[in-house]
Amino acid sequence: MDINTFKILHSETIEFCQIIEGDLKWIYSLMHVGDIGENHSKLEKTTLGQVFSMLKELDKSSGEQFISDGDYNFLKQMTEKRNYWCHVCYRDFMYEENPLTSLAYKKVCDRLQRDHERLESVYKNVEQAKLKANRIYRR
Repeated sequence: MDINTFKILHSETIEFCQIIEGDLKWIYSLMHVGDIGENHSKLEKTTLGQVFSMLKELDKSSGEQFISDGDYNFLKQMTEKRNYWCHVCYRDFMYEENPLTSLAYKKVCDRLQRDHERLESVYKNVEQAKLKANRIYRR
């Protein structure tokens, strides 16, 4: 993978993480009793892990689960993945003698490809869940 493709996939991967986090907050805000806007405002400083736990509990008790168990399993790992792509990935290969031709770069590229594909799938699923929750819970 050339570096320009890497940068595009890397950027999209971080984008998926941010949008998923935002959508999870909206789904929770819609499902939780009370004013949707107030619910969402209360989540402003809530971490991804906290929102994940709160939403999973609410979603599983709702009678109609919006997010699949498989996506919940992946979302549980998402904080770690996001932190890797935001804070670590370049260090894993840039200090090599020939960084862009190194085995370390290839490993990071392979990991990026896998995470990007999975995050894109979860991003689409969570977006659909948000739209469904909006249709059902819009007050």
